[in-house]
Amino acid sequence: MSQTPYYYYDPFGKRPPSQGGLGVARILLTVVALLAIGLVAIISMLRLGLLGAEGGDGRRVTDMVYPAGFVGQLEQPGGGEWLLPFEALRIGSDTFVLDSGNGRILKLGADGTIAAILDRSSDPNLDLKRPMAMATDGQRLYVANSPASQVLVVSPSGRVEKVLGLEPSSAGEEPPRPIGIAVTPAGTVLVSDAENHRVLELDSSGRLVHAFGTGTRVGGGGGFNVPGALAVDALGNIYVVDVLNARVVELSADGVFIRQFGARGEAAGSFLRPKGVAVDGDGRVFVSDGMLAAVQVFAPDGSYLGFIGRREPADPESPSVFKAPGGLWLEGDTLLIMDRFAGLTTYALP
Repeated sequence: MSQTPYYYYDPFGKRPPSQGGLGVARILLTVVALLAIGLVAIISMLRLGLLGAEGGDGRRVTDMVYPAGFVGQLEQPGGGEWLLPFEALRIGSDTFVLDSGNGRILKLGADGTIAAILDRSSDPNLDLKRPMAMATDGQRLYVANSPASQVLVVSPSGRVEKVLGLEPSSAGEEPPRPIGIAVTPAGTVLVSDAENHRVLELDSSGRLVHAFGTGTRVGGGGGFNVPGALAVDALGNIYVVDVLNARVVELSADGVFIRQFGARGEAAGSFLRPKGVAVDGDGRVFVSDGMLAAVQVFAPDGSYLGFIGRREPADPESPSVFKAPGGLWLEGDTLLIMDRFAGLTTYALP
């Protein structure tokens, strides 16, 4: 594994954690301020450029670029705008985007134009309050309605089929705050509870089946420090973005610790603020980092395979296509990366 910095800090990833109950006006002011600060930082970084292996201050940039082909980037959808989008995924040929800042889900056509809006206009029960994660079983959407401590099961047409209310998994815990979600091959629903530092497994009725983690901020093989995005592989193994421990944890289907991917640091194969995770059919693990402005790729055994994000892959001074990459969705050789500020980017994988 290279021990050299592979990309620069992302100024947009350094903002403090969002506070619940922000009005739209305050959100917009926050975004404007972040963009202004980020613009100054980006101009400064672009003037310096990414330092190559012989850079004057001794820093090097890894040449381990993962061979993914850039397909395109959609900064805003046709016919409207999204605000702080968190996730994007596909059901069939339809693309769904979790437009968190506007409290809705957008259905996009093949040309990137808004084909439908899923919110209270499609079902009065679809009352989204700063939702932070979305998953699918291939037929319906599962949405982490975070401040409401709910998982909403939604049809592609925007009808709420089921509401799974989340309760504390043990006495004395706070109401769960779901910020990551996945559906297992067995049909159970996994939810990361950032408030109580656990991963919850629910059956189809919302009954708690398992709770993984100690319920406190820990590391190692025992638990998590703000678990975030989730993914499940074909064998049922669970991948948890352990945000403040700066790693991804792999668990067996019954919650036994297997290994971790990455550690805190600036070097290739390390993380500063991991955000999204996806696993392909061969067990390769893809992890986005909001502060390093890249997606890193690992082999099933945890070894480092390279990163995605350099605008000109062969040029070590080329800037990233990302600003704050987050949610990942992977099917076959297509990788969707949702960036809260740069929009939706699509890559074709080898």
